[in-house]
Amino acid sequence: MELVLKGGKRHMLKTIRRMWPLLVLGFLVNTAYSVMWPLTTIYLHGNLHLNLVQSGLILAAYSGCNVLGGYLGGVLSDRYSAKTVGLGMLAALVIDAGFGFIWNGIIAYPIVLIIFGLLTGGMLTLITAITAQLSHNDSKLFNLLYIFINVGLVVGTASIGVLFHHSLRPIFTLLIVCYLGAFALWRWKAAEFEVSGTDETITPSTQQTTTNRKKLPVASLVIVLLTLVFMWITYAQWMSNVSVYIQDEGLGIKLYSYLWVYNGILLIIVQALMTKASHVRIIPWQILLGLLAIAFSFLLMTTTSGIIVLFTAMTLLTVGEAVYVPGVPALINAYTVGNEGKYQGLVNSFSSVGKALGPVLGGVVIGQFTSFKFLFFLCAIVDFIVAAGFVLGVAPLLRRHSK
Repeated sequence: MELVLKGGKRHMLKTIRRMWPLLVLGFLVNTAYSVMWPLTTIYLHGNLHLNLVQSGLILAAYSGCNVLGGYLGGVLSDRYSAKTVGLGMLAALVIDAGFGFIWNGIIAYPIVLIIFGLLTGGMLTLITAITAQLSHNDSKLFNLLYIFINVGLVVGTASIGVLFHHSLRPIFTLLIVCYLGAFALWRWKAAEFEVSGTDETITPSTQQTTTNRKKLPVASLVIVLLTLVFMWITYAQWMSNVSVYIQDEGLGIKLYSYLWVYNGILLIIVQALMTKASHVRIIPWQILLGLLAIAFSFLLMTTTSGIIVLFTAMTLLTVGEAVYVPGVPALINAYTVGNEGKYQGLVNSFSSVGKALGPVLGGVVIGQFTSFKFLFFLCAIVDFIVAAGFVLGVAPLLRRHSK
């Protein structure tokens, strides 16, 4: 047992040494992403004085472009050099952030935001597609990537309280620094990394395992992707309307920032533990556990309010996210062969559909019923239904398929 543990640690250290350019790239891209999205509804609603439905429509356009970016990123990463594709998108992100630094009014900001969504979707798909190429036989690599991504989440969300004082210029300055750093890193290491990725993935043992691996049934693939849509519809309330709810409760924007910092730290802890426990066979149950935890986080907020309730609900949400979000691409990757960019692009695209619909639907519910608690109750019901659908439609197929 001791030898197995030591071997696992050596394998993980070797993996970090091999993947560190990709891990740092994920950190930098997600730091920039995590500074932008928590502020979007606050800035549109509080500074540009748009109502929640109008803000939701802009977020829907942003997420729609994120869907398109995810698809294009997947297709491009399958067909062309990851170095060329990555450098092109990072250069465009630098230019977009530069425009946002200068122009961020009621017309310019939504345009900058939509372009940001398109390019970020492409970059995140590129990162997960390369990870997929390296990790068909080891779902732990996805957890390792998500650890670095969520360090970026902590840094990004923690920066909001320091940088944002009713001006977006400090925010866009941080974005420019992150993207310039990512561009320099990818220009320096991408070619070497592509060679490393090719060498590592095409080996006799990998080829044998790939040949023996059974494919995910189409019905199961569709159900898994649909869980992403509905889960992100509910999760998106935390990314948009919960910020308004917290302000209506008189708790202030700093608390919202602290909640996301806590989210990022807890994600890192949970996913660090997942790297020791994660295995392909338990991924379906990992996904189910995540869906249930997210459902209970919303159910808790229907009963009472206050700081303790918010942090408890965020704990449930974070645990659910930590086991569900990396579980879905790992599950799909474990039961598909080739075209990693296409499949991981589908993961990001279906996620973005949910993120696009969530703020709009949440804004409509609040506008019609003027009740955040009713919105949270609906979110809990949706997540419970999705969890039940996953059990009925996916788990039996996967269990029968793995025999």
